[in-house]
Amino acid sequence: MGMERESWENEWAGLEPKQPRSGQWGCWLGVFLLVIILLAACGIGGYLAWQQFDLQLGPGLVLAPPTALSPGSEPEETETPSPGDDSLAMAATVTLPAEQTADTVEVGQLPAAALIDGNLTEWADGPSVESRYVVYSVNGWDGSDDVLARWHLGWDSSHLFIAVQVEDNIHVQTQSGNQIFRGDGISLQIDSDRAGDFGPRLSRDDFQINLSPGDFASIAPSAFRFQGTNDGGTVDAPGHGIEVAARQNGQGYDLEAAVPWQDIGLTPAVGLVVGAALNVNDNDTPGTAVQEVMKSHVATRAFRDPTSWGTLTLQNN
Repeated sequence: MGMERESWENEWAGLEPKQPRSGQWGCWLGVFLLVIILLAACGIGGYLAWQQFDLQLGPGLVLAPPTALSPGSEPEETETPSPGDDSLAMAATVTLPAEQTADTVEVGQLPAAALIDGNLTEWADGPSVESRYVVYSVNGWDGSDDVLARWHLGWDSSHLFIAVQVEDNIHVQTQSGNQIFRGDGISLQIDSDRAGDFGPRLSRDDFQINLSPGDFASIAPSAFRFQGTNDGGTVDAPGHGIEVAARQNGQGYDLEAAVPWQDIGLTPAVGLVVGAALNVNDNDTPGTAVQEVMKSHVATRAFRDPTSWGTLTLQNN
């Protein structure tokens, strides 16, 4: 019996079922996870490369090198859209022609460069467009609606010219530099490559030009430029050549400016179409630096969405 048992055991020697080794499974799991991570990294890298390609800028576009955004300097950092309002109608100091009401604004070519002195007499015969729609209000705004801006625009081979008549019963501007949006003033938003990257976020071909009339005492008129970034934000973009002048007009103030085309990355030509929002800021609390209300010429205007802006089209005259 002992011999038979030994013979039987010898026949089955080496054929016992093997138990799986946990270390081997762990190794394969690690390899699998590594492959997944590498594939994800390749996908993200490809997407970023495509985004850079997709945001290539058109010929003739000149971009200012962006600089770091100063703390608290970003315009409208707490913007919350408010319903549009076109109820305000005030008497103009200068008699102006009928306004353009469409989101598409035609900009005539000027026979000579405009004199930037704050006197709007030379603009009296040209068309105008109004910033009448409330598109931003600070939390706690009391609803007072006492600001209106009428814009006249022109161009030549070197500049975009801006003339704005602002009606405002209380003038408050205590700021300079990148903080002027926190007081009375105007702003022009430009999408200089609208045809190339039209979409609902900012990029490097988008600019915001803030123009301040000053306080007509110790603070002079000034301009400050912001530029979009490819991640949808904004940065300070100083170093521009924008010229500004302003005068009080009894109902508010008149402001003129000349913006070099190179400062907004453009080469002008008849028929050129760019995205644009024409805005006016209002602060009615003396001694403060608060952007209480913003109005725009486009009721749908949103701060970081160029698709919500209107357009400017350059014409012969």
